[in-house]
Amino acid sequence: MKDIQIWLGHSSYNTTANIYTHVDIELKQNSTLVIVSSLNFTEPSQDDGEEDEEMEL
Repeated sequence: MKDIQIWLGHSSYNTTANIYTHVDIELKQNSTLVIVSSLNFTEPSQDDGEEDEEMEL
């Protein structure tokens, strides 16, 4: 972040941090969505009280 502050010419680190911190959060959220989508995760099904059959490998 300090490099970005210098590069943009902000006199205060806080100015840079307040403006650009949301970008980091958005990138992390987008990365998470890509990973979840590529792994094809689905929500677990509701437990209906029946025992699950064991899967053969």
